[in-house]
Amino acid sequence: MIFKLRNRLLIVIVLIVAVVNIGGCDRGQGIVRDAMPPADTTMDADATMDATMSDVAATPVKLVWLVNYPLGGKDVYLEWIASVAPTLSAPEEVIRIASYDNYYGENPHRLVEFEFDSFVDAMTYFNMPEIAAVFEELPNRASEVSMHTFIERSDYSKNENPSRRIKAVYLIDYPLAGKAAYLEWIASNATLVSEAEELKRASSYDNYYGASPHRYVEFEFDSIQDAHNYQEREELHAISIEFPNRTSRVKLLIFELRSDYVAE
Repeated sequence: MIFKLRNRLLIVIVLIVAVVNIGGCDRGQGIVRDAMPPADTTMDADATMDATMSDVAATPVKLVWLVNYPLGGKDVYLEWIASVAPTLSAPEEVIRIASYDNYYGENPHRLVEFEFDSFVDAMTYFNMPEIAAVFEELPNRASEVSMHTFIERSDYSKNENPSRRIKAVYLIDYPLAGKAAYLEWIASNATLVSEAEELKRASSYDNYYGASPHRYVEFEFDSIQDAHNYQEREELHAISIEFPNRTSRVKLLIFELRSDYVAE
C-alpha cells in the first residue's frame, strides 16, 4: 500500500499544483541581500525604486528549511528547537511557522516553513539579531540543511486552512523552453485537480531565484488514507499518465505535521 501510494501519488498529485520554487540563501540575512530585484537601467531611478519597493511590499514569501537530523541526534535537535521556537515565533512579521517530519523517514528528514505577507516583512524578520543567531546556529545542529525562497503563484485556489496532517510536496523542473506550455496545461486541469473532497489545500510557488527545482507545489490532506484515496480517483488517471511528458524532473516528498510550532 505504501509503495503504491508513493509511486502513483507522485504521478497524480504532482500535476495538481504549480510549485514552491526553491532558490537558496546561504544564511538568514541572505534574503535581505538577494530579495531586491535588479534595477532596470532604462528606467528613471526614482521610478525604478518605486516599482521595486511596490513589488517587495506586495509579494507573499515562503522560506523553507530542508533538514537532516544528526546521526542518532534527533532528540537533541528537537530539544534545541523547543528552546528557540518561542524566539522564532514571536515577531509579528512572520504569519506562520510549521514543521513536518518525512513520513517515510527518508532524506530530507524535516521540513520547516516560514511564511510572510511580503519581502519587506521577511527582510525585517531575518535582520533581527535574535533570529539571525538561530539561523547561524542551525548548520551546527543538523547533519545537512538547505534554505530556499519561494514566491506564491495563483494556479490553485483551494485553501481550507493550512497545517493539515499530511503534506505532499512536489519539486518540479520545467522541460527545456517548455515553461509556458506547462503552465497552460496546469491551468487547464487546475479545477479538476483541486475539487476532490480529500484534498484540503493546494498551493503553488515559483523559485524566486529561477534555480532547480523551478516549482514547488504542495497538497494537504487530513490523513495518509485521504492522500491515497485522492490518487485513486478515476478522473485523475488521464492527468497522471500525461504528467511525465510535461516536466523534465519531479520529486515527491511526503511529510507529517509536527507540533513544534502549532498545537496538534
